[in-house]
Amino acid sequence: MSWVTIIWAMIASACLTLALVHMLVWWRRLEARANLLFALMAVATAVFAGCEFWTMRAETPGAFGMAVRWAHVPGWVLIVSLVGFVRLYLRAGRLWLAWTVCGVRTLSLILNFVCTPNLNYREITALRHVSFLGETVAVAEGVPNPWMLIAHLSLLLLVIFVADAAISVWKRGDRRQALLVGGSIIFFVVTGTGQLILTFWGIIHAPITVSLFFMGIVAAMGYELSRDLLRATQLSDDLRESEARFRTMANTAPVMIWMSGTDKLCTFFNKGWLDFTGRSLEQELGNGWAEGVHREDLDRCFEVYVNSFEARKPFTMEYRLRRIDGEYRWVLDNGAPRFATDGTFLGYIGSGIDITERKQAQDRFRLVVEASPNGIVLVDAQGHIVLVNACVEELFGYGREELIGQSIELLVPERFRGEHPAHRAGFHATPAARAMGAGRELFARRKDGTEFPVEIGISPIQSQEGTLVLSAIADISARKRAEAEARQHREELSHLSRVAIMGEIAGSLAHELNQPLTGMVNNASAGRRFIAKGRGDLPKLDGLFEAVVADGRRAGEIIRGIRGMMRKSEQVRGPVNLNDVIASVLQFVRSDALGRHCALVMEPDPNLPLVEADQVQLQQVLLNLVVNAFEAMREMPAAERRMIIRSERESEGRVRVSVRDFGIGLPAEEPQRIFEQFFSTKREGMGMGLSIARSIITSHGGELVAENAKGGGACVHFSLPVFAEGQGGSRELRQPEGGRKA
Repeated sequence: MSWVTIIWAMIASACLTLALVHMLVWWRRLEARANLLFALMAVATAVFAGCEFWTMRAETPGAFGMAVRWAHVPGWVLIVSLVGFVRLYLRAGRLWLAWTVCGVRTLSLILNFVCTPNLNYREITALRHVSFLGETVAVAEGVPNPWMLIAHLSLLLLVIFVADAAISVWKRGDRRQALLVGGSIIFFVVTGTGQLILTFWGIIHAPITVSLFFMGIVAAMGYELSRDLLRATQLSDDLRESEARFRTMANTAPVMIWMSGTDKLCTFFNKGWLDFTGRSLEQELGNGWAEGVHREDLDRCFEVYVNSFEARKPFTMEYRLRRIDGEYRWVLDNGAPRFATDGTFLGYIGSGIDITERKQAQDRFRLVVEASPNGIVLVDAQGHIVLVNACVEELFGYGREELIGQSIELLVPERFRGEHPAHRAGFHATPAARAMGAGRELFARRKDGTEFPVEIGISPIQSQEGTLVLSAIADISARKRAEAEARQHREELSHLSRVAIMGEIAGSLAHELNQPLTGMVNNASAGRRFIAKGRGDLPKLDGLFEAVVADGRRAGEIIRGIRGMMRKSEQVRGPVNLNDVIASVLQFVRSDALGRHCALVMEPDPNLPLVEADQVQLQQVLLNLVVNAFEAMREMPAAERRMIIRSERESEGRVRVSVRDFGIGLPAEEPQRIFEQFFSTKREGMGMGLSIARSIITSHGGELVAENAKGGGACVHFSLPVFAEGQGGSRELRQPEGGRKA
């Protein structure tokens, strides 16, 4: 057998062997289209080599021309396959240029079968026999066909296309591929094209050996693909090893794990799943797992699974799965798509956990929420309502479906909506259970637009959706009405207390009024006598009338004070000088003190700051303390009956008024019991005066305290916060040092 036969047989067999290998690779992985194109290129190279061998063995010009004509068919397949291979394998090359190469080459193929004898020769005049590899082979002599330039143009365009693709791959960073694939194609196509041009244009007399150059391209491509095949084999081994490790890890995982292929059928379940269901792996594979799913949940599960599978997106679903003991348990299943490094979709992997206890806790939570006497609203981080109970529907007049998904601002009065998002953001910044709106009144808005007072408690709840806020809303309209009624009752009781006190000192007040009235009568009578006797001395009469006016004013002041104490009216608070309060009370009790032989000593602070208070109520408190002091000294000797009323600055922000008596003192065991309702040390006392007095002082932000004093007797004092710094008194109090005795 000659060397020519051996070499061309080796070329053909090598190409066909590579083609068969890569055809099988494509058959097993249909997405490996680059391997299919390489197989077609290798087959075309083998056929082209056969056509070349045909030309070498041709005995007539007609046979030579026929061999050249049919060689254009594998040549077309080879070039088109090469263009497709570059596009798919290198993922580069301009598409329009690829189509241009294929179009020009197709045009040359058509012209090849139109022209006689072929595209390369207009006429073959003779065959010349030359020596090649120690053997005589035939070469043609004839007239070249100018249309052959179209075939040469297609090869030039092919070189440009491959060069452009190689440059793109080089810039991408895959320099080995750019040099090996792109460089080998350009080199062998250029050298092979040069050999064709020199041969067909009659410049040299040599046989056509282009298949040797294309064999170089096939060898380079085969090396690159074989390298990828070896790498894929290694990856497959690594994958099998990794899969074995994965199965080992999956079987020891505390969750249920499953896997599925690209056909949506499950291919793996771990030991945790099989132990949970009590079924074998063969029973669960494919769609066998669906046998354990509750019938009511099955259609929904398949719908979620199929829709997610087709969209290649993760999914989460809850369904009931039958356990080995036959009980259906709630399972939370999370699935995610799997992809290869090249982006190829491989199927799904998922994990499931038993959430039955969580579902039961959620159900119990819903029952508790529904049974709550308060409105319960659950709000997400974006301020949207996710849960309400029946009480909320009753409170606000909305149906549940009208509230879910709506902004919580829907339930906030319009006048507060603008600032409410800032309050929500502040809570999420430092989430902690708290009473909302502490220190101020809150209102909510019903569906009909009406507002009502509420109390709101808020608590953060951590969940898979983030931080949720649980709000408990209580309608306090009834409580507000009850508080208003209680306040009214307290005011009425306070008024009755004042009436009772004034009743106790009514005799003293009558005596106090009797003095100016007697003076008025006496002075008026004296004036009449002067006039009757004809001694109308005007200066004397004027003095008498001035005394009458003075006594009348004094009586008027006493009556106005009594009316103020007895009047029932709304509380009016303003700046009050406690020294004025003390002076007005002493005016009431002066006659009573004289009748009881009790000395009154007033020790005011002339620079006492003002307080904000209701003056009548403070008069009531102080009058109550003074009358109680009188009563405490009833059994004492007249010489020891003494009372000291003092005002002073207690601290920088408070002032104090004290009433000190020298009577029998307070109960030694529990002196503070005197402030309890219905407890009294007086024989006819009701036990309400001091209780009311303490509530009045407390409502003013003060404190009322009683204690036994050193040297006998008791001291009761109250302190109030300062309203504003100021000098003490709209009228001057003159007293000697050490106090003033009344």
